[in-house]
Formats: sequence, structure tokens, C-alpha cells
Amino acid sequence: MCVLALLPIPDNIYNWIKDFFEEHYHCTRYAGECSLSTKVKASVIQGSGLGPASYIVTAADLHPISPGNRIFKYADDTYLVVPAANSSLCMTEIAHIEAWAASNNLKLNCSKSKEIVFTARGKRGKTALPPSPCPNIERVSSHRVLGVILNNRLTATDHVDQLLSSCSSLLYALRVLRSHGIPSTSLQDVFRATIVAKIMYCAPAWTGICSAADRLRLDRFLNRCKRIGFCATDLPSVTELQSDADDVLFETIMTNSAHILQPYLPERHELTISGIVPTIGLS
Repeated sequence: MCVLALLPIPDNIYNWIKDFFEEHYHCTRYAGECSLSTKVKASVIQGSGLGPASYIVTAADLHPISPGNRIFKYADDTYLVVPAANSSLCMTEIAHIEAWAASNNLKLNCSKSKEIVFTARGKRGKTALPPSPCPNIERVSSHRVLGVILNNRLTATDHVDQLLSSCSSLLYALRVLRSHGIPSTSLQDVFRATIVAKIMYCAPAWTGICSAADRLRLDRFLNRCKRIGFCATDLPSVTELQSDADDVLFETIMTNSAHILQPYLPERHELTISGIVPTIGLS
């Protein structure tokens, strides 16, 4: 609340938020027994509308201490990105984050923290990986980042595997709906609202690392759904859907000066046309 008090917000709003975060208790009920209630004095209240915003305000002063390192924050997720040139500084950055958390009445949960080392593709032989900077943090070969699975080779194969597995499970629910007599048009609407929406979730973020083989696997899945009547026959291919999503995102960035991605666009150059104005003499 100390950081929140520094924001230029009305006193009544501040008092309302302060009252919302006070007097929270937690207890555990199991097998008919209930533990004693304990007052919650820290952390972000899960499921609350103010949870993500309160973490963003709290973590506003969390920055890397070494040039070249980056910290990305979204809702209550924090990502530390360290280039290979600064690999020896990983432990320093982790210690800095741990100290920052302690000063803000928080705690770095190493059991929930993961480390992933990205290696270049196409190199022959095995690449020597540096030792883990923190023995309490598990090193993984793939990690879910905001719903998208990234692997250490920066390919979308693992994400496509998870998509196909999840979408195949949803087909059972569509079969149940069809057995209960749902109209075909309604069934196709459900297909677009569930399976197509799942395939296109964050598509512009991972289609750039999606190989032609992965797109072919997704297209085969859609074609199979078209043959059994779950999907409209005029539904575009995955490549076309992804291209449309990229165009929509780019148009949004171009037309919204406050878009978070607009600072990453190159500077707009002013074009000047220079030429020679001919002199015409009339006699």
C-alpha cells in the first residue's frame, strides 16, 4: 500500500482499495476438520480484479541491475531475460529479485520458478550449456509463457502438440452435442468458439516460429473436422487464419499511438521529393 499511496489517485479510491486488502484470512478444511484462521498479510489475491493491477504497481520499480538484461512483467508473471554474454550475471540478478521481493513483503518462490536456456538451431553436435545459476530453480526444456509453450529450440512444435491434444479432447464434447440433436450451424459455431479460438490464441506471437510441417498438421486436423461435419467447409486454412491475425494486429499497432508494441516499430522517415523544375520559354 506504500507504493499505491504514491499514485495520483483520489483519497476515496485509495481508502476503498486499502479497505479491500485488509482483514483477509485463510484456513484449510480437510476430512471434516478445519484449521485455525491465519491472516493474509502479503501476496496478490487470486481471482480479484485488483490483483494484476496491484502487482503491476508494486513491481513498477523492479528493474535489472546489469545492462543488456531485461525484465518483462505481465499481471503476476515476471520473466528475466539474460543474453549469453551476461550468463555469469544470472545469480546476481536472481539475488536482486529476491532482495526486492523481501523489501516488498513478498518471497521469491524457487519451486515455481523455472529456467530455460535457448540454443541456436542448426548447429551440429551438442551445445555446452552453462551450469544452473541457482540450484533451487529447475531447468526445463520447455515452458508455458502466458499460455504459449516455448521450447529451448524456439520452435512451435511443443505448442502445436499441446494444441492438437487439447483440441482432440474437445471433439468428444462436440460429438455429445451432435448426439443430442444440436443443429449443424450451431455445432459449427461452437467449433469456432472453442477449437478455432484455441488454435488462434496468441497466434501472432508463435506463428513466426511455426514450421510448415506444424501448419500442415493443424490443417490436417481442420480438414478432418470438415469431413465429419464439425467445421464449416469454407473455413480458411491455418496459414490464412494466421496471416489475417497478423494483419489485424499490425493494423491495430499502426493506428493506436498508445499501443504497447508501437515503440518497437522503426522510426517513420519523412520522404522529400526533389527534382528539377523545367523552364519553358515561349516565343
